[in-house]
Amino acid sequence: MTSLNAITVAGKQTKVGKSLSIYVKDILKATLKKYFKTFINSSVLFSKDTFNFKCEISIHLEGSIFVKSNALSNDPYGSFNLANEKIKKRIRRYHRKLTDHRSSNFKSLKYIEANEYIIKDPEKIKSSEITNEPIIIAESDELIKTISVGEALMLMKLNDQNAIFFKNIQTKRLNLLFKRTDGNIGWLDPKK
Repeated sequence: MTSLNAITVAGKQTKVGKSLSIYVKDILKATLKKYFKTFINSSVLFSKDTFNFKCEISIHLEGSIFVKSNALSNDPYGSFNLANEKIKKRIRRYHRKLTDHRSSNFKSLKYIEANEYIIKDPEKIKSSEITNEPIIIAESDELIKTISVGEALMLMKLNDQNAIFFKNIQTKRLNLLFKRTDGNIGWLDPKK
């Protein structure tokens, strides 16, 4: 098993004590140990959210497999326990798919490089600032994975994302999975 040094515990505008840090590392190590022999790294971030504590957990298991969760509670231990339960549930639910995928027809994933832009909402910009071009507030490089629809859905749920953009391994076309407002999952697959 990867050492406890691969688990970082930090606070954003809040202090994280030694006992909380040790507790988080021990519990998270026990959670991961059940399903995975090793993992790359994990980070746990505590922050204050009005009257509650927010805990965000991000685990990099291997390659392009990330698992994320977050939770709110009136104390940091409670917020961590709730976020950890979500992690356990996601890992338990998808562990079989991950191991079946590796053992049956494992092929190295193919990626397409792309840029991701976060654009400020024009409705929130003062009317005097409106221009023809949107204001870009963040830019990063992303990799578009070549995977099946089932794998894309699994990764979307593991990462607690609202949408995932991917290249469909069967059709070789760019596809989009997203959470609909009615709670179902939408799948966009453009025609040729």
